[in-house]
Amino acid sequence: MSIRVRATRVAARLVLAAGLVAWATPSHADSILFAHVSDATVYVPDGNQLAAMLTVGGHTVTTRYLNQAVYNDYATFDQVWVYDLSANADLGGNQTANYANIGAWYNGLSDDDDNIILDGRIISSAPSWTTANAMSPENAWIQNYATQLSTRGGGLLLGTDHDVFQSGINQINLAIGVTPFHGFFGSFPTSQAVVDTLSPLSIPTLDACRANAATRCINDNSTTGFAPTGLQANGQTLTPVAYHGSALNAWDQAAVSASMGSPTFGTCGGPGQEPCPVPEPASMTLLGLGVVAGLFRKRFSGRH
Repeated sequence: MSIRVRATRVAARLVLAAGLVAWATPSHADSILFAHVSDATVYVPDGNQLAAMLTVGGHTVTTRYLNQAVYNDYATFDQVWVYDLSANADLGGNQTANYANIGAWYNGLSDDDDNIILDGRIISSAPSWTTANAMSPENAWIQNYATQLSTRGGGLLLGTDHDVFQSGINQINLAIGVTPFHGFFGSFPTSQAVVDTLSPLSIPTLDACRANAATRCINDNSTTGFAPTGLQANGQTLTPVAYHGSALNAWDQAAVSASMGSPTFGTCGGPGQEPCPVPEPASMTLLGLGVVAGLFRKRFSGRH
């Protein structure tokens, strides 16, 4: 074989390698709407800090307040995050119209895109919670929410806290056929929420908790409410992601739940269920490179 022909084929395989790596490493850069239920709450700066975490994560973030105007462009965003840390009734005309519009947008999504995360402890008073520390457990946890929604085509995140703050956001739950957030679960240190490490929403940098280095938890030093779990009226099954106690009572004491399945609770991989979580992008990159390496080995095996 001539040197020119061999060089041409090697170049072609390098192009294939680049393509596989590009396929295996999606950018996860989405257009995200971060919607405060109200601007009349002391927790607006905390919500804006969450939005800043998403910006640090590479996403394009638009911030709005649902009590200020009625919006009809929810379909222009890949992800919609709704943040309710307002203790008011939050049932004004603008808010009610926006809840309905968000519900209609979500109900119109395809089965592949109607992903949802429900966080009953969306803010934390952890000292490490700063936008300057982009790899703190809280930042990585929030950024992984966006990453996992992005890899699945987008979706909705609803975030609140204990029962004082849930009145507005629960209007969206009702509009999409999901059980409302409910309850009040104590305060630090008892409000630490154990995380299902087999959930795609788990991250390795989560804090160790409950005197067990093998157990991971959300560093949540605030009070929290409970997220809905189990089979919902809209046909989705919401799996506990973080919970207070053990896996035995996770379905009743979930701090965070999601439509993304987990082998821990048998909500993925079975008949009629979504596949269990796939490898993270770094692992997929290695897989792509392995395929390319295999092509090279096959091409040049037996030649010396």
